[in-house]
Amino acid sequence: MILKDQKALIVGGGGFLGRAIAKAFKREGAILIIADLNLEEAFDALKWAQGEQGGLALTIDVSDPSSCNNLVAQVIERFGRLDILVNCAALCLVDELIDITPERWDQVFEVNARGAFFCMQAVAKAMIRQKFGRIINVSTPASRGAFPYFATYGASKAAIDSISRAAALAWAQHGITVNSIVPGRLTGGMVDRLADDLAKINNKTTEQMKSEQTATLPMRRRVRPEEVAEAAVWLASSAAEYVTAERFNFTGGQELG
Repeated sequence: MILKDQKALIVGGGGFLGRAIAKAFKREGAILIIADLNLEEAFDALKWAQGEQGGLALTIDVSDPSSCNNLVAQVIERFGRLDILVNCAALCLVDELIDITPERWDQVFEVNARGAFFCMQAVAKAMIRQKFGRIINVSTPASRGAFPYFATYGASKAAIDSISRAAALAWAQHGITVNSIVPGRLTGGMVDRLADDLAKINNKTTEQMKSEQTATLPMRRRVRPEEVAEAAVWLASSAAEYVTAERFNFTGGQELG
């Protein structure tokens, strides 16, 4: 129970990876706050991760800074403190590079860069007062690699990579660590939808596209969300209290290709 009684906020917790992290946190004794744009999905994820007892499900629009501030205020009012933030909310649109519109560019950045930053900022204000905090951002191989169909997604996550390092330096004196976890090709969730979109562009079936993508991975398999969740547990624990500004890859060597 290495996270016993710690208050853990998972933004975008209704999604595939967010649920796995929530379940791993609950196993280690954390009190869960799951926030999602879809409140029904947040409630469902909370129930799935821990059953009927305890915790809190809230709605959040990460593209609206006031929504982030209001959510943190609700958490503090209910629990008195907030120990852990995991930024899981993400939007990835598949576009030919030449066809990206300003509207689609802004749509992705509002969620992935602007949204994650203002969640970090709102949470950090509470963490600074308590002189303790763990912030974990979910990044992507696309923030460093060349993925033309995911250019907006990669660019938005590269922004968060940069902000994570800046925040790690700015807030280290307050006992706050800021790190990133980088899932590669997951076994489901958003990755499946993206494979479907890519298949349509390339005149292939979704299964063909997924099979080809998996075949390019050095380990010849995809990463399970539970594997990534274990990194989040460790980064949130006291074992990682001297680790900050780091980026942990769960890509099976994908970036080596």
